Amino acid sequence: MNDKLSSNLRKCRTEKNVSQKELSQMTGISVRCLEYYEGLTNIPSLLNAYRLAKTLDTPISELFPYDNESS
Repeated sequence: MNDKLSSNLRKCRTEKNVSQKELSQMTGISVRCLEYYEGLTNIPSLLNAYRLAKTLDTPISELFPYDNESS
């Protein structure tokens, strides 16, 4: 099984012309955490994923698509 989580957070954020600092202020999530989430160094909690999706008006599944195709 090939499990793959990816992050479209940076793409969605920049398409809406929102800086990391602005997104941090809107969500209460630190800029450092946003950097980690965008690079998938860390995976956001469900609560933080929800906050990001709601703030960016984007489904969680679009921000963090998951592919579990069998190989």
